[in-house]
Amino acid sequence: MKHINLLKRLGTAALSLILLLSLAACGTQTSPTSATEAPAQKPESETTHAEGPSETLKGIYEALIAPDSDYSQGKAMSAEYYPEVEYTETLEASRITLSVNPNGNEYIQDGSWEFVEEGDYLTAVIADDDYTGMFNVLNVGNAIGTYFGLDNDLISGYLNGLGTLETESDNFSMTRDEAAGTVTYKFNISGPWDMKELDQMLLNETVLDDEPLGSEFISQGGAVGKMQYLANGSADSYTALFAEYGDLDDIAYQSIVNLVTLRKPAGWEAFLADFTELKDLETGDYSVKLDPDNETIAEIMGERKEKFSYVLVRFGSEEYGEAEYEAFIPDAEAFADFYFRVVAGYLKGTAGDSLSEAQSACDVLAFATGNELWQADMETLRANLLEAWESLTDEERANFDANFPDVNELLSGCFENWEGSRSRFEDAGVLDTMEDLLADETAQQSWDTLSSHTWTLGNGE
Repeated sequence: MKHINLLKRLGTAALSLILLLSLAACGTQTSPTSATEAPAQKPESETTHAEGPSETLKGIYEALIAPDSDYSQGKAMSAEYYPEVEYTETLEASRITLSVNPNGNEYIQDGSWEFVEEGDYLTAVIADDDYTGMFNVLNVGNAIGTYFGLDNDLISGYLNGLGTLETESDNFSMTRDEAAGTVTYKFNISGPWDMKELDQMLLNETVLDDEPLGSEFISQGGAVGKMQYLANGSADSYTALFAEYGDLDDIAYQSIVNLVTLRKPAGWEAFLADFTELKDLETGDYSVKLDPDNETIAEIMGERKEKFSYVLVRFGSEEYGEAEYEAFIPDAEAFADFYFRVVAGYLKGTAGDSLSEAQSACDVLAFATGNELWQADMETLRANLLEAWESLTDEERANFDANFPDVNELLSGCFENWEGSRSRFEDAGVLDTMEDLLADETAQQSWDTLSSHTWTLGNGE
């Protein structure tokens, strides 16, 4: 079964960012080294940039805006959902400035972020609750790595490891100003990073959730140093896929032991007694598979990357029974904002309403599919829908009533004859998103669940 998973689309950068954001929000900081506190200064002409940006700053900027960069790919993904939002990059004598203009989009805030060259360092000061700014920090870090010939997957894990594990380094630091509510990020740009700290970076109690598993389904993942992982399930049925950059070694082994020790799936003690080294195992209670097949990797973590080596660890049954999985159900506010108001957000009979209808259809299908409404508790779903409906204004309800039948008909046509419908979504700029959604075999079931309960809420009254 294929599920839409934004982590798979965003890749390693997103996995790293999950932990990096948590770090900054919690106020943890990496203590600056002496080199960070008093950076060596470049010649005066280069420091003041009297003749324009340095070659290093220009190279980082070009790596940042390259079509295949994480930053550019993030922009392209945003454009699928919010084509009106404008992103701007500016290279000046001593800084790179990244800006966003939402052009009326209510979900995106405008902003501008500066990365200033100061001697051997590129510095940015970001509010500790500014997640867009933190995304930009990671993107700039990857651009620095690219400029110096380093691998982006390794750079992302390295930066996340330095921050999360509070590892001192001359290459990168985070310092939080409690009074100002900001975090200062500093990157060393004097030359390629040796990244000697990588061999110290394990998945451990600092990175991993240390609560033992229970009966509820959980999902967690992240990237630190050379290691990436995604783990899903409950105490009785738990699957974890590990990926290590390069060849598997003791970093992977210790990371697996740490996860099992902390999460304690059923049979964990016997597992630890049996798993004394990296090796294949197969028992009735658990298994270890070195180098799992591509299909298994793709289902859990996305397409295999040849530069990584993989290990699959399972406890209990291979598949998660539906009874073990308690689907998340959006609350009333989410249904109001991301369903009812999306459909009610344009006027029939006005210029561009056909494109708006296609955009709305794509957005609400993504909402239904991403929240897996096909397996939601129907009583809770209906209660939240009704509460959301009652929170709307009379005008919003009227607009929804006018637009919903056509949105539903458009989506029904997509399920029955996609080729006959695709041009509408191509014109609206959401073709790729719709094709991704329709590739998920649960999309129609999730939409039918939402649609059927919508019709019974008395929306036409």
